[in-house]
Amino acid sequence: MEVNGLFTPGEFDRWAENYDSEVERGQGLPFEGYAGVLERVFQRAGVRPGLSVLDLGCGTGNLTARFVQAGCRVWGSDFSAEMLKIARRKVPGARFFQHQLGNPLPADVPQHYARMVSAYVFHHFDQAGKIALLTHLRNHLEPGGWIVIGDIAFPNAEARQQAKQAAADAWDEEPYWLVEDDLPALRAAGFQAAFEPVSFCAGVFLIQPEMA
Repeated sequence: MEVNGLFTPGEFDRWAENYDSEVERGQGLPFEGYAGVLERVFQRAGVRPGLSVLDLGCGTGNLTARFVQAGCRVWGSDFSAEMLKIARRKVPGARFFQHQLGNPLPADVPQHYARMVSAYVFHHFDQAGKIALLTHLRNHLEPGGWIVIGDIAFPNAEARQQAKQAAADAWDEEPYWLVEDDLPALRAAGFQAAFEPVSFCAGVFLIQPEMA
């Protein structure tokens, strides 16, 4: 399966050193409410000790750390070697591996997880890419498992346009989630899906395969 995003590993390698300082400010686009988004992803995952969790596009491990601290068995994947170096240093209790989202999971990591989580990753893919990735990933969920995604998202095209105008030169043109369009698309693809806003530009998707 091949799904192309907007960026290359090298671009994120160059960002790695400054990533945490940028996201932790949590002000304005694109990271308004960043800490709240991560915390809500954690809450919506319904964690318990021993739960198997895969953090997709884990970056420097900010979301991963929450699950490790809760006693989960956690794996983190990212396509950036430099991001993973920082994650391994910050979160020694997780298992990290380099991986391009959409490619088969490496044979030496578990192939099924009770939860898959992700923060600020899926907006790099257009709607068809998002659906394709989730369709692929549901094959790696344990029965009864689900996916929780925190990301840049707007309720509709009008809200997106307003944010773009307010951001002016700070706006990056990416295929951000549009809730009014993407929720129906997820449901048409066989998922139960709900969205909870956290800030004006971000929120959390709870996604679960429809039961056969």
